[in-house]
Amino acid sequence: MTALAIEDAERLLRHTAPQEALEAGILTPMAGTRPVRLFSLEEAESFLTVYDSSAVDSAGQWAKVNYVDLNHLAAWIGTTLGDHELAGAVSAIAASREAYGFLVPDVKSLIATRIGQAKAALSAVEAPAG
Repeated sequence: MTALAIEDAERLLRHTAPQEALEAGILTPMAGTRPVRLFSLEEAESFLTVYDSSAVDSAGQWAKVNYVDLNHLAAWIGTTLGDHELAGAVSAIAASREAYGFLVPDVKSLIATRIGQAKAALSAVEAPAG
């Protein structure tokens, strides 16, 4: 992905207003879906959970699944946070139509990389000249 301008990095890392929050959910077998609101890209990245065999209990049931519709995530990144390049990349991953659990690692990694780029852009400005 291309480097971010300072203004873009600030917008990407900001905390959104409540009406701009990303809607997600925690799915549990017995309780159903508990709605969750995510207010920043860092919260969204943290919310995306890569599950492995340790997430399955002895009865073979998932204890919980953190779920966000990846197309909704892409739209939120593009519209609310203004990063159309990242939104397009997330959309491209979602377009593969693979099972959600197989897509999450790639989306999480992509978002983490973009957060790192944004933080690097901001730290370059904040670093004292020397």
